[in-house]
This record gives sequence, C-alpha cells and structure tokens, in this order.
Amino acid sequence: MQITKSNYYILTGAMGGGKSTILKQLSTAGMKVVDEPARKILAEQRCIGGEGVPDKSLQLFADLLLSRALFQYEQLQNYEGPVVFDRGIADNIGYAALFGLDTEIAMKAAEVYRYNPLVFVTHGWEEIYKTDDERKMSFLDANQFGLDIKDIYKKLGYRCIDVPLESAQARAEFILNMIKVDIG
Repeated sequence: MQITKSNYYILTGAMGGGKSTILKQLSTAGMKVVDEPARKILAEQRCIGGEGVPDKSLQLFADLLLSRALFQYEQLQNYEGPVVFDRGIADNIGYAALFGLDTEIAMKAAEVYRYNPLVFVTHGWEEIYKTDDERKMSFLDANQFGLDIKDIYKKLGYRCIDVPLESAQARAEFILNMIKVDIG
C-alpha cells in the first residue's frame, strides 16, 4: 500500500543550510510548516534523561526520528492546504546510513508514505553554517549529508529543486512561487 499526499512538500538538504530560517519566513507568509523532529527529540530526551540521543543509543534516536516523522505525516492527514515539512520520512534513510544502522525500515516507510514529487533542497552555505550543542558536524560533512539526502530522494523518484543561496525571504518566496505553480 502507498499513501501519497500531494499537498505535502519537503524542504531538506544540508544541515545548517538555512532550512529553519526559510520555514520561519514561510510560516510568516501564512504557509503551514512542520518543524524537523531531530532537535525536538534531542531536547525531550535530554530533559528526561532518556537514552534516545546519539551519544547513548543511535538506534533508539533513529527509531524516535522515524516514529516522529510518521506521526507528523499522519497528524495532518485531513489538512487540505499545502504543508512544508522540515525534512521528510526519507531523510531517515540518510540518518540511518550516517549512524551506520540498517536503512531497511526507513526505506520501507519512505516507499509507503509519499509526499509531493517536488522536493526543495538547500545546499551547504559555509557563510551561515554554525555548530552548536546539537550540530557538531563539520561544514564539509554537513554538506555531504545534504548531497546524500538529495540522492536518496532522487532514487525514490522525487524531483529535487535546488533552493538558491539568497536571503531567507527570497528563498521562501522561491518556494512559495514553485508551490503556487504546482497547485496551479
């Protein structure tokens, strides 16, 4: 069985490529957006002293990421307008591979739960890249992760659209215009 939500769009790519800032701009413009699960899960797990953080259990963290992504997908099933997700279910394939874990379950989930065929991709942008308590990867590794994610979406049959390296407002307008053309 395959579920496809053509009103669900994905914004994905390199870590630190400006996705969160673009999503804030999209939200301000009235677009329904869904935040990336990773930072929220990390905050929750650290708050309760849980094991679902990479430095304690990569497998549990990956399982929580996939579970949250599936929940977010299901949560908006009845919403008819366009929705932009900060990362989609297929991103979990990239996380599993990054962590050296089996990708089979994430692959199966990505094949069942489908989004609009247009996927917006941010590339690494060294001038804005910052590490912090949660983002510890080097710029080069974060950028490579984004390229790997783009390849995953292409292999799953999505059409990847590169988001230009411009101001956050211009990037959000680019995405809004592409969605308007798509829903026509």
